[in-house]
Amino acid sequence: MPMRRHSRAAGMTDSAGFPVPAPELPPELEARIAALEAAAPHSDFDWSSWFWMILLGVALPAILLIIGWRA
Repeated sequence: MPMRRHSRAAGMTDSAGFPVPAPELPPELEARIAALEAAAPHSDFDWSSWFWMILLGVALPAILLIIGWRA
């Protein structure tokens, strides 16, 4: 029977609408994914990242707005 993608679910269903189990990942791929997840940093941003985000995202636009209002 042909396979079709179920519209509301992430998994596959057969032609009768019954769910089909997802194929298992190869062990080497699972090991690579586990290594990438283990190497993920604990913190998304360090202090220098926060500094530049605040400077470029808040302070600089505010300064440009003030300069624009005065012109």
